[in-house]
This record gives sequence, C-alpha cells and structure tokens, in this order.
Amino acid sequence: MNAIKKVLGLVCMLAGLALMIGLPYQTIQKLTSETASAEDYVFWLVIVVIFFPITAGLALFGRYAWQGEYDKN
Repeated sequence: MNAIKKVLGLVCMLAGLALMIGLPYQTIQKLTSETASAEDYVFWLVIVVIFFPITAGLALFGRYAWQGEYDKN
C-alpha cells in the first residue's frame, strides 16, 4: 500500500507541476490573441486566482506522499 501511495504521490506531484506551468501558458496564449475582450481578462484572472493555489497544493500533497509522510508508523 505504501508503494501505491508513493507512485500516486509522484503522479500528483507531476500533475501539479504540469498544471502550474500549463495554466499561465494557456492564460497568456488566450489573452494575447486578437479576439480577447474584457470578459476574457476577467474570466482568466478568476481562473488563475482560484486554480493556481489548488495546483500548488496538489504538487505539495504529491511531494509529501512521495516522501512517505502519510505512511503508518
């Protein structure tokens, strides 16, 4: 069971890091397009403010699982 926790911790850590890189990239890509409006700026600002801390928490959770912090003693 501890091996599964470590593997899933690695998966969570990598997913969190990928999302932390992909979310700002996608935001910049959408907002620099010629068709971006004020509504797009508000939408993406809300998305980044809400989901960036969630992705950071996912990566942190994965790190703790990878290190074995959740293993029973």
